[in-house]
Amino acid sequence: MTMWLLRVRAESRMAPCSSSPIKWNGTRSSSMRFSQVTSGRRTRPDGRGARPRIWASYRIDGPEGEQTTMIAEAMGGGQSEDEVAHLSGAERDSPQPSPRGHVVIFLPALNEERAIGKVLDRIPRTQLEAAGYTVSIWLVDGNSTDRTLEVGRKNGASVFIQAGRGKGNGMRQAFDHLLRTRDRADGGSREPEFFLMLDADGTYPPEAIQRFLEALASGNDVVLGSRFRGRMAEGAMTPLNAIGNRILSALARLLFGVSVTDVCTGMWGFKADALRRIPLEASGFDLEADLFGSACLSQARITELPIDYDARIGPAKMLPLRSGLQIALRLFVRRLNGPARPISRSRTEAPPGKQTAGLSRPEGMV
Repeated sequence: MTMWLLRVRAESRMAPCSSSPIKWNGTRSSSMRFSQVTSGRRTRPDGRGARPRIWASYRIDGPEGEQTTMIAEAMGGGQSEDEVAHLSGAERDSPQPSPRGHVVIFLPALNEERAIGKVLDRIPRTQLEAAGYTVSIWLVDGNSTDRTLEVGRKNGASVFIQAGRGKGNGMRQAFDHLLRTRDRADGGSREPEFFLMLDADGTYPPEAIQRFLEALASGNDVVLGSRFRGRMAEGAMTPLNAIGNRILSALARLLFGVSVTDVCTGMWGFKADALRRIPLEASGFDLEADLFGSACLSQARITELPIDYDARIGPAKMLPLRSGLQIALRLFVRRLNGPARPISRSRTEAPPGKQTAGLSRPEGMV
């Protein structure tokens, strides 16, 4: 197995936590080059007194002749110049247009070897393909030190190893990479494209993915799953976390005027076009607050679905008090720094078997 390294020049003036929307570059760089080193950094003077350029590196693990044309530079995401973003199981040629669109499923993970295989097995890939979707699954790894990557690859996931630390950094880099490589490959596909994100710790139900897709296809731009409107397993959430989540959701409603019961949920769905319009700055567990606030301020149409929530597999990594303060701060910062424009109010879907005014469950949802 050959290991290739694609070096792509990235402007050093790109801020790691830019408040501007993600920018997409559909052009191919004529300065791309290949080498067989494993990692590294190179800088050179501009010649006109400007700051040096940084060479960002990707590692591609795959067989001889594996396609490399879909690899593009990653977003800064808070990493230092010495940190490197790696890709494993690189995407090959872009999927052929499908009747219902292309689905990209992201699984952010850090040392989840006990859970990741079970989560991947539960993703209803066969059912989604039978329904007319093409499916890609990406494990977004925060530099795990256990067998998370090995288990993920064995279960059919492509792997994106983020540069730097933090869930927010990793997902920003992964969103940016996948959107831009799709644009580069086909100049902006006209087929519908949907992005799903759920934590890889076994707490969120992959079986609900098709319901999220139906909600997106019915006209919504962003879908989030509410743990408080579905079934929550005993012990899945501590009383302290439950109180904190409800307080943060109330704060989000107050700041953005949008009905939401679970702003900290780890299961989200997006239309690709809507995600392109959402500026993100979060680096850690404040990612979901940033997604919600940015979606509100970009006038995205948001809906909330009830989902089940199970006890996580393996030890928890979040520090409740510290993370809660970080999330509250992100909500305030996004509200203060966001554009002053009308806010699109969300709709909340009723639990299965029930309905609310102006909202119905599309047929075929699981």
